[in-house]
Amino acid sequence: MISKPVLMATSVILTVTGIFVASNIYTLIPIYGDIADTFKVNENYIVGGGSMFAFFYAAGLLFFGPASDTFGRRRIIITGLFASALSTCAVGLSPNVEALYITRSIQGLTLGSFAPVAFAYSFDLFRPRSRTLLLVFINTGFLVAGILGQLISSTITIYFKWNYAFYFFAFCYFILFLVSYKILPGTSHSFKSEVSVISIMKKLLKKGNLLKCYAITFTLLFSFAAFYDAIARNFHGTLEELFTLRAAGLIGALLSLFTGKLIERIGAYSTLKLGLLLGIFSIINMFFFSSTIALMAISILFVASISILVPTVITLIGMIAGADRAKALSLYSFFLLTGASFAPPAVMILEYHYVLYLLLAFFLTNIILSYFLSKEIIFVSQPE
Repeated sequence: MISKPVLMATSVILTVTGIFVASNIYTLIPIYGDIADTFKVNENYIVGGGSMFAFFYAAGLLFFGPASDTFGRRRIIITGLFASALSTCAVGLSPNVEALYITRSIQGLTLGSFAPVAFAYSFDLFRPRSRTLLLVFINTGFLVAGILGQLISSTITIYFKWNYAFYFFAFCYFILFLVSYKILPGTSHSFKSEVSVISIMKKLLKKGNLLKCYAITFTLLFSFAAFYDAIARNFHGTLEELFTLRAAGLIGALLSLFTGKLIERIGAYSTLKLGLLLGIFSIINMFFFSSTIALMAISILFVASISILVPTVITLIGMIAGADRAKALSLYSFFLLTGASFAPPAVMILEYHYVLYLLLAFFLTNIILSYFLSKEIIFVSQPE
C-alpha cells in the first residue's frame, strides 16, 4: 500500500507538472514579434510554428495514453519529461525558422505524453474523493497556465532573449524529471489487451454517452480561449488593465477546488448543469456590461464555470470508459486541444458580439446534451 505522504507528493508533482506542460502551449503568443525579428521573417511564419506544435501535441495526446497501458503510466510520464527537457532546449537553440518548426513539433509530441497519462495514473492510484480533487488541481493548473505561460515568456524576453524562455522551461522539465523519478510510485495494475488500440477507440466513439461528453469537451477550452481572445481584441483600456483583467480569472480557477465536494454532495450531472448555467449567466452579462470592473467579475465567474466543468467531464468519462479510461482520456485530451486550436481563427473571423452568440449557443447546446446524458448515466459514488 502506498503511504499517504507519497500520495501527497505525487499530487503536488502532477499538479506542478501540469502547469508547466500546459504553459508551453501559450509561450509563443506574446513573443511572436521578437522571434520574427530574430529570424527576419514575417510574424505569420512564427504563428505557423504554433500550429505545428498544436498538431503534434494532439498526436502525442492520442498516442501516449494507450501506450501507457503497455509500458506503464510512471515510465511514460518520467520518460516524457526527460524528452520534453531536451526538445524544449532544442527550441531555444533553433538557428532559423525551419529549425523552429521541427523543434516545436518534437516538443509538442513529447509534451503530449503527460495529460492523458496523468489522468489515467490518478485513477489507478487514488480513491474517488482524492482523485476528483487531484483532477481539479491538475485542470486548474491547465487554466492557470493559459496566463502564466504568456507571463513567463514575455517577462524573460524583456530582460534577456526569447531563447531563454525555453531554456527556463527545459530546466524546469529536467528538475521535474528528477523529482518524478525519485518519488512517483508505480502501479500494480496491468492493462495489456489483445484488442488493438484503434478497435478500442472505435468502440469508445460508438458510445453515445461518451460522444456527448466529447462534444461538451470540445467547447470548453474553445470557450476559454475565445473568451479572453475576444476581450483582448475589443478592450480599450491600458495593457496593465488588460493584464489585471486576465489575472482576475485566476480567482475563478481557485473556486474549482470545491468541485470534488460538489460532485460528492449533488452528483456529477448536477455539478455539470451548475457549471453550464454559470457559464450562460456570465456570457449573457457580457452583452450588457463592458467596464473593466464588470469584465473582471464576469471573467471570474466564467473561468469558475470552465474550472467546474473540466474535472466533472473527466470524472464522467473515466467512469463510463472503465478499463479503457486511458484511451478514453486520450480522446478527451485530443478533443479539448482541438477545440482550443479552433478558437483564435474563429475570433479573427467573427465580430465581438457574434463570438458571444457562438459561446452562448455552445453552452445552451451543452445543457441539452447534459440532459440526455443524465438519462443514460446513473452516477454512483464509488466506495472509499
